[in-house]
Amino acid sequence: MMLFALTVFLVLIAICALPAVFDWYDEAKKHRDVAEAKELAATVPSRPESLEGVLVAQLTADEINRGQYIRAMAKVAARDDERHPLAVPPETGAADV
Repeated sequence: MMLFALTVFLVLIAICALPAVFDWYDEAKKHRDVAEAKELAATVPSRPESLEGVLVAQLTADEINRGQYIRAMAKVAARDDERHPLAVPPETGAADV
């Protein structure tokens, strides 16, 4: 009888401890996945997807200086303004009361 009670007690303890073990395993797996993603991101340089991104990458790599960056960004802004001019809607005025 004592052996049966001990076995039931140990099974109940194991059942109660399993969720904590699984939570610990899930957290460890998340941390490992995040660490692997950071390592991969550090080894693979991301490529800029826009002209502004290319200019910033060149500026940070000291391929162009600050003045060249400012002039290039001004040209980008002028070209963008020419292609997509800002249309300000007309004022509707105050509502008649």
